[in-house]
Amino acid sequence: MAKFSKQDTIEALLVFADIIDSSKYSAILGYTEYANRLLNFQDTFKSLSQRYFPAPHKSPESYCHADARGDEGIIFYASTEMDFGENISRAIAFLFHLKAHLRFVFSEENVDCAPQQLGIGGGIHVGKVAFAKELKDKRSVIDHLEGFAINYAKRIESCSRSGKYSRVFLSKEAVGFLKDAPILFSNSVEPLKGIEDKAEVYEVQSGLLEMKFDEQDFGDKQLIREAKRLAKSPKDIDEAWIKSFIVSVLDLLHRNALMINIQKDYYKKQLEFAWRDPIEDDPILLYIRARDFSIKKEFTQQMRYLKVILDKHPKFIHAKKRLIEACWQIAKGKSEPAELIYTRDMAKEFMECYPYLLTDGDKGQFQAIIDEVNKNAKRKCRNFIKS
Repeated sequence: MAKFSKQDTIEALLVFADIIDSSKYSAILGYTEYANRLLNFQDTFKSLSQRYFPAPHKSPESYCHADARGDEGIIFYASTEMDFGENISRAIAFLFHLKAHLRFVFSEENVDCAPQQLGIGGGIHVGKVAFAKELKDKRSVIDHLEGFAINYAKRIESCSRSGKYSRVFLSKEAVGFLKDAPILFSNSVEPLKGIEDKAEVYEVQSGLLEMKFDEQDFGDKQLIREAKRLAKSPKDIDEAWIKSFIVSVLDLLHRNALMINIQKDYYKKQLEFAWRDPIEDDPILLYIRARDFSIKKEFTQQMRYLKVILDKHPKFIHAKKRLIEACWQIAKGKSEPAELIYTRDMAKEFMECYPYLLTDGDKGQFQAIIDEVNKNAKRKCRNFIKS
């Protein structure tokens, strides 16, 4: 029998996922259909957890436990060699992947049953736990984790009921490890029942996630089709987290494509989705625009979009680093006054992305502005070379 001792403690990643309002579903769906949906949830949770969190290398100081029972799933992951930032990002991607399965795969399998959409709430926390060891195959290995941090992680998950974006919540401790991930959060103060009256928690608002798809898996094939469809029909998007899911899937397909023309096609699809709406305010879609301007070496445009993001999300370290890089590139060049550059860039954006919003007169005026600013820039460059 495993036993705990005072010195045996370790930092662990703790993930909870729960079907939201499961009692409502059980009352409406009936015993059999509700049980089938729970089995689907449990099977998907277990298979995806193995993909995102494979058992760590066999070591006396490592532990991985993933399981789903009833309407709840858990992942406890601990290792003395763990990169917490990478694994927390992975946990967020896992929960989005799970949410997408319940939303788009399960609902299609049961189109005649209502309610059709199962929702997932998630909680992620990092904290110290006690571990007990047991002798297995003549080796002493971690067999069990216990501690206050596990209860705390469960309370973080309970905050998901009040979520507005993804219903995936992180503790302050977990967010602290995400220094340079392209993931943005909305923070709030929530009560943690039985633990704290006021705890600072963070909901994933938007992000570019590293999804782990198996393109031979039936469910993942369905998700890829749905992501492509929604990218073309954004009017069908009714939850904020779906935008992050779409751009993350398209990003994955772009990176994994073996042929250049297919890579370009997925990149084009992602950009078209990011530029679909002139009043778009989703920060990760604005980041996609900024990233493309960086690739095209249009650094003033990149800087403009990064500043828009940082005005609302000043803690987005990833964008701050890119802003410094863009500013340095601009500073090294012989640029026009900022007002002229800003005017040209705005006119160019309308001409290239939203020409349907312009009259013929607008187009003529905007093109004249672009030509004049570019002509002045070329003249200054020639004069600089001569001098």
